[in-house]
Amino acid sequence: MKQLLFVDDEPKLLDGLKRSLRPMREEWNMSFVTSGAEALQALEQAPFDVIVSDMRMPVMDGAQLLNEVRQRFPQVVRIVLSGQSDKELIYQSIAATHQYLDKPCETELLKSTVLRACALRDLLGNDSLRQLVTGMHQVPSQPTLYAEIRKEAESKTASIGAIGAIISKDMGMTAKILQLVNSAYFGLRGPVSTAEQAVNLLGLDTVQALVLTVHVFSKFSSTHGSGFNSDRLWKASMETGALARTIAKVEQVPALMIEQAYTAGLLHDVGSLVFAANVLERYEATLKASHDKGLPVWEVERLELGASHADVGAYLLGLWGLGDPIVEAVAFHHRPSDCVGNSFSPLTAVHVANVLQEELSQQLTGDVPSQIDSTYLNTLHMTDRLPHWREVAGAIQRAAGKEPAHG
Repeated sequence: MKQLLFVDDEPKLLDGLKRSLRPMREEWNMSFVTSGAEALQALEQAPFDVIVSDMRMPVMDGAQLLNEVRQRFPQVVRIVLSGQSDKELIYQSIAATHQYLDKPCETELLKSTVLRACALRDLLGNDSLRQLVTGMHQVPSQPTLYAEIRKEAESKTASIGAIGAIISKDMGMTAKILQLVNSAYFGLRGPVSTAEQAVNLLGLDTVQALVLTVHVFSKFSSTHGSGFNSDRLWKASMETGALARTIAKVEQVPALMIEQAYTAGLLHDVGSLVFAANVLERYEATLKASHDKGLPVWEVERLELGASHADVGAYLLGLWGLGDPIVEAVAFHHRPSDCVGNSFSPLTAVHVANVLQEELSQQLTGDVPSQIDSTYLNTLHMTDRLPHWREVAGAIQRAAGKEPAHG
């Protein structure tokens, strides 16, 4: 039985949660407290799987509480309930929070969020996956530049100028980001010439995603083989990220979800780079077997290597502290039905974007494309949206004016 701790300084809201979650009593053991201090005391006295905290509270707000929980009880899943006016506090809790939920939050959404968070913990906690990744000799650490940007974003004095200055310290990173920002993937009307301007026009989340992606690919830029091409993977990642973001936009989801979809789309195949860097000959053989047998790469990876690139990528991003929606989208982008949930999410955008990108590139690559998980889309009642998403994918490819690439 899962142990959950709910924190809110308004007793009436806690009473409402108790009533709405009563049907979960057979599955969850729930505790309710009215302050950060009480929450920390409860965590010291008993093991909890999940903490769900309000953001605005006196004495110790949600950001302070969850940062403390992250330091002292890192195994606990941390979920925020936030209002529309809490953006500043949310930025201060980015590193400490796995999931964000808007107030007022429907009971079913809260239930599914908790279940999904726990399911992801189970996947990332798999012993064989952990042993596989920790046994590799070349696993990239979180980039220092990304950590500096996050630290600045979480500070109370954060500014676009300061973040632009941090990026500008790395000339290679700045040049690559400006090259991307000025490409057809973004469709900006005028040229962008500084890192600060890029942050201002694209937003902090998008620029952070680009920093991460450029870092990972630069670490493995020399990794080439007869069956593996990192340049092609780079192009596919750019296309998938752009398409995932556009799909999220046309579905009119919140801005945070759009940026999470973009980040996950950029990084959805990062596990392929990790495999190529560590077991290149075996990975080339795996790619060849996929082609010869007519099976998707991720299925053959699990058979030959013990885990798929999606599993390895999600584990890596989890180590880096990226939010659950991003890690979840990477982990399940080939098999979204294995993830708990019945509403559109970054996972939906990345799954569809990945499949459509592979379909568009198949004529050039000859690779076996992934398949749309129709059961998953039926569960979301979104099957009828697929034709429109295909049109969007074709339009993005034509606008970019680039050849399709393997993803």
